[in-house]
Amino acid sequence: MPLILVAPGLLALPPQMLAACASLGRIAQLARAPALVPLGITAALIEALGAPASTPTAPLAALGAGADPGAYYVAVADPVYLVADRDDLVLAARVDDLGRDADALAATLDTHLAADAARLVVARPGTWFVRTERAYDVVMTPIDAAIGHGVFPHLPRGADAVTWKRWLTEAQMLLHEHPVNVAREADGRSTANGVWFWGGGTLADAGTLPSIAVTALQSPLGDLAHGIARHAGGSIEALSRDETAERALARAAARPHALAVVIQDAIASESDLAHFDARWLAPALKQLARGAVASVELIADGNGVAARWTAAPATLVQRLLAKRTTPFAAPARA
Repeated sequence: MPLILVAPGLLALPPQMLAACASLGRIAQLARAPALVPLGITAALIEALGAPASTPTAPLAALGAGADPGAYYVAVADPVYLVADRDDLVLAARVDDLGRDADALAATLDTHLAADAARLVVARPGTWFVRTERAYDVVMTPIDAAIGHGVFPHLPRGADAVTWKRWLTEAQMLLHEHPVNVAREADGRSTANGVWFWGGGTLADAGTLPSIAVTALQSPLGDLAHGIARHAGGSIEALSRDETAERALARAAARPHALAVVIQDAIASESDLAHFDARWLAPALKQLARGAVASVELIADGNGVAARWTAAPATLVQRLLAKRTTPFAAPARA
């Protein structure tokens, strides 16, 4: 059984911190050169699962988040912080600390979208989806690929793009002076002054997906993995802070699924990395050495880069060279 470990934010850690982690060095030693994924960590996970690049992420994420997409057309509607640049608006960040602020913002947007027979569905305070009765011919840029960049080159494209561009503009107008954002700005917090639509499609568009065993924290990536598992008849477990690879893999091995996926919380500090290493990465490499898993794949992102490392069991040469240090380094942006 292969194992995929997803570590958001890992590549944004200081280079010396990454190089000092022996388990990451072992991954670098056992894996071929990392595969860069230009569209970000969500696309990297889809790619690692062997699903088509065109797989619509929004209806699957909605399913995983408990917002049943049914037969609707669904797009992710991420609340974002936009910053004015000289010639463009920069998508600076996804706003994920809305808490109770989400209710008033979402109600304003939902009322407005209703005039176009669309609804805003709130799965969690910062996890929003747009649901429509009709399907749209539109290509949207994943937030992973747009964040940190000007939005104009990444606006929706296609025959129905004009509607989604209008909604983006109208959302900015509605949210700019919203009382919630005025209060957030006064408190020194990022405002949710825009919405980013992406991942649109229907569950029927997802087609046949691999049956997987997922252990994940509640997060956008976790929602996607959970949704894939539900759609394909796989199995799902919540990720607890004291979970370990040995226990999770033992349970996964007892279930009839070909792949185990673990979605880690964002790694933003040395202690986060140490926790991830102790609980997951080092034990997974031990399982790989014992032959309990067929491969260990690490998916990570940070500083505008997303990449995949696939570690197979050590060859004879790699075993002989095992004592040599191979420092792990984040790949440069292509």
